[in-house]
Amino acid sequence: MDKLFFIVNKTAGSGRTLKDFEKVRALLDVRHVPYSFKCTEYKGHGTFLAKEAYKNGERFIVAVGGDGTANEVGSALANTDAVFAILPFGTGNDLARALHLPTEPQEALEVLLDKNIRKMDVGTANGKVFLNVSGFGFDVDVLKNTDYFKDRFRGMMPYIFGIAKSLVKLKGTHMKVKYSGGEYSQESLIVAVGNGTHFGGGMNVTPNADPFDGLFDVCLIKKVGRLRFITLLPKFIKGKHESITKIVTTFRTDELTVESSREYPINFDGELDLSTPVHFRLLKGALNIITPESMR
Repeated sequence: MDKLFFIVNKTAGSGRTLKDFEKVRALLDVRHVPYSFKCTEYKGHGTFLAKEAYKNGERFIVAVGGDGTANEVGSALANTDAVFAILPFGTGNDLARALHLPTEPQEALEVLLDKNIRKMDVGTANGKVFLNVSGFGFDVDVLKNTDYFKDRFRGMMPYIFGIAKSLVKLKGTHMKVKYSGGEYSQESLIVAVGNGTHFGGGMNVTPNADPFDGLFDVCLIKKVGRLRFITLLPKFIKGKHESITKIVTTFRTDELTVESSREYPINFDGELDLSTPVHFRLLKGALNIITPESMR
């Protein structure tokens, strides 16, 4: 039986991650599954631990936490022969939605132990790897404001308050988007480049994205007034916004460039880094990942 190596973000999910991982450990011990683990101690530590584990011969490496933990570990394993897996015990778990991964400990473990391995695409933004969704605009504002509320609330409440605060200060930015199929130049509220489907703790921004199809799904939302955007938001959250073509533009591509009228931080799987201008490129089948059998 192959040994599993877990990289655990013990602070993810407002403490839920560590509790759920203890349940997983108990199940592994009962089944006599060999494993070891290390906990992250700072931002970016997951990437260091994943590279170290791979160098030391580990080949089944599991991120335990939320989207940030998955990004740190998965990005380190892209273009290697390692197998990557996720126990999605964080708060948002947006990548888990795209991969149909269960968030309950026993169900998540069953998927892991079934070892249904597929080659997943990953994206890069100015060379930095993301697994799920990257972009900027309203989602960046939500992330900034959510971080502010994470010290005060648990669960999904920081996201809810983060959205509310972002709506109060809603503003657009002039974006120029170029790809092989054309060019768009407009005042935008959101530019989202989706390998996966959701961001921001459950917003279904690119509902038709498939992390295994070799293409990004891109969503551009034009600048509109606050009240109009508020009426659009429920459709946006449910993934029903693409039909509103006067405001929403969607297309598919494996490469694009975005410039903006001012420097804007970029969202990488729920973390902020770099800034515009940015070149997005898809790396097809670059990551060996465990998914439910139902995804085939």
